[in-house]
Amino acid sequence: MRAVSRADGVVAVLLSLVLSACGSEVGPSGSIPQSGSSDTTAPAAVITAPTGSGSYSTTSTTVALSGTASDNVGVVSVSWINQGNGTSGSASGTTSWSIPSIVLALGVNQIIVTARDAAGNAGGATLTATSNPGAPISLSGGVDSSLINRSSGTNTVYIYNGTITPTGTTPPFATAPVTQDNGACTFSYQFVSLPAGSYTVAFSSDGATFRGTASVTIPATFTHDFPPNRRLQVGPTRTGPNTFTVPSAAIAAALAGDVIEIDVGSYVDDNAVISTNKLTLRGVGGARPHLSSTVPTSNGKGIWVNDAQNTTVENIEFSGATAAPGDDNGAGIRNEGDGFTVCNGYFHDNQNGILGGNGTVLIEYSLFDNNGFGDGFTHNIYIDGGGTVFTLRYSSSRRANVGHTVKSRAKENHILYNRITDENVNTSYEIDLPNGGLSFIIGNVIEQGPNPGNTTIITYGEEGVLADGRTNAINVVNNTIVNDHTSGAFVALFGGPTARLVNNLFAGPGSVPAASGSVTLTTNLTKNPTSSAGLVNAAGFDYHLTAGSPARDTGTDPGTANSVSLTPTSQYVDPANRQDRPINSTIDIGAYEF
Repeated sequence: MRAVSRADGVVAVLLSLVLSACGSEVGPSGSIPQSGSSDTTAPAAVITAPTGSGSYSTTSTTVALSGTASDNVGVVSVSWINQGNGTSGSASGTTSWSIPSIVLALGVNQIIVTARDAAGNAGGATLTATSNPGAPISLSGGVDSSLINRSSGTNTVYIYNGTITPTGTTPPFATAPVTQDNGACTFSYQFVSLPAGSYTVAFSSDGATFRGTASVTIPATFTHDFPPNRRLQVGPTRTGPNTFTVPSAAIAAALAGDVIEIDVGSYVDDNAVISTNKLTLRGVGGARPHLSSTVPTSNGKGIWVNDAQNTTVENIEFSGATAAPGDDNGAGIRNEGDGFTVCNGYFHDNQNGILGGNGTVLIEYSLFDNNGFGDGFTHNIYIDGGGTVFTLRYSSSRRANVGHTVKSRAKENHILYNRITDENVNTSYEIDLPNGGLSFIIGNVIEQGPNPGNTTIITYGEEGVLADGRTNAINVVNNTIVNDHTSGAFVALFGGPTARLVNNLFAGPGSVPAASGSVTLTTNLTKNPTSSAGLVNAAGFDYHLTAGSPARDTGTDPGTANSVSLTPTSQYVDPANRQDRPINSTIDIGAYEF
């Protein structure tokens, strides 16, 4: 969300989060532990929305809150009071709670959220909301994705009084986090309630090296964007400096840090090897440019071969990639570099969609369909043995031709909020993690069709867990997994991993691992036939829950594993998108909250 300047006196609200750990003797509302109780430990409450820290602005006169609460015994209630106007009420939920609307008074609103346990102990968090009509104009803008450090959580815009050259020791007037826009490959920031004056703004991903330093004057300047270092532009009719007619020519001329913008159009049999680090290759013009192959790729590997570090590919379509007969391993993109990112890509009808995975690989908001030579060794997505951390999120991988929809040998795997479906073809595994590794499979919709090449849907460690220091653990949480075949296994485990299966909806025939010392099964729901699972339209792959679904309000808090929260925060939206998962008093089983 970007701040909008308003001249009509609309209220601007500055929300700054002040977390307070309230003691066990007297809570925020004066609660006292029950006499004689042996439990004197206060619950902990955390506000996560509208902000978890820092500030937040709104032109509304109400605010919605949500968060979490925990206790050594159990949280029995969460309540709130707005000391600014005396209103109060109860939150929905306990360990995960929400308050849909709190009316704000003009001026200072101190909102206290209090969690209580059965012994009467109370702990809370405080949100101070300041309503300020006619607040000073805010500053907002975009940060080009080529500047973003995706492995860092500190991408930040800094603002300083006056005209200065920022350094790591210069104290800023204020900072604003840079966040990815929902459903997009773009990033933005916003400042609220800046006083009028002259400022210097700069972007940094480490607090030491600053980019895009510029002077702005408030209120004359409403927005400021941070552009890429240099743009190269590609299009069939492009002329002039730094322009090219085919992508391969721009790739050959690029310098580290450049952005290559490719116009909408068809680029046939134009293959390239990317060897320059830190390139961003981006389709522009409202649709994806289409790179296709009609003959075996000239490099023998893929339409593009990435041999560079920190390459990002955005908004581009790849199809038709083949290798020489007998090799049959051509890929839309063959990746051989670390720090590889694909956003809003479309890979279809290649021998492999994406093949390779040195270092870290992130694929998001992308479509994969009907990739595979048909030999069982080629796949929609195959992250091979060089991968350290593989993340696939908000994407759709469908109808792999005999091979797997998702296969990864990475040491660590995060497969989050995707559609992974076999449908009417003979796909093998839907998710194949043959060498194990620390793995999180959360919030996905997964389907095995009636004609599978292999009847196991998720398999882990079937080729042996590698002795390379990887963690032998898998967490399968809040997925909806549908088997449209007559038999099969929803999840198969090999190599004795520590496994947690929590809040999964298994629809149709199939087996799950038995609980044991290393395998924990918690509030999973198995319904056969699929029609008894309460899905909106299983035949049409709409796995949202109906009002009468037995999966509603029957889950449990999945907790954490290896310092990673297992609670789903998103849910998949077709095609290749996401939305926030609603927070209710009791979490639903499966990939969707009713």
